[in-house]
Amino acid sequence: MKQIILKSFCIFFAVMMMTMQTFAYSISTANAITQSDIQTITQFDDSEVYTAFEGVSALDQYLTVNNGTTYSEISRENSSILNGVSATTSLPLTTTGTDETAFGIPSFLWGCVLGWVGMLIVYLVTDNNKAQTKKALYGCLVGTAVEVVLYVVLFAATAATASTGTSYYGY
Repeated sequence: MKQIILKSFCIFFAVMMMTMQTFAYSISTANAITQSDIQTITQFDDSEVYTAFEGVSALDQYLTVNNGTTYSEISRENSSILNGVSATTSLPLTTTGTDETAFGIPSFLWGCVLGWVGMLIVYLVTDNNKAQTKKALYGCLVGTAVEVVLYVVLFAATAATASTGTSYYGY
């Protein structure tokens, strides 16, 4: 058991050390940044942003005037407004139909981390959405399987340590 704990700590500290090296910041790097570098980074041309959004602004103005117009109607009537706009592009954090999640957290994670409680939360919050509850069930099964494997490994390690006659305190 002592060796398992020692190995676990070694792995933890090795991962922590690699992470710290990733975020390391040296003083020489800080001194190498000049005032002109900062101005170059922080000053940008606003006209580039406005130019990039001209098509969106035109579409927004058209939709404001013609309230309730759909994408297909615009593509038939005035397709020049839709230059550079795609109907298949989706926003990264939108949810539609069966993709409704509980508090923005994927249902699989609810089930995996909280087990049956997570499944219950998903079921109640998503208004009995069976597809999301099924994802939470799969998460619960995966989480349970991982826990069982960890307990079996821990039990086997404990049994192997007990059979050698050594204890945690070295007696």
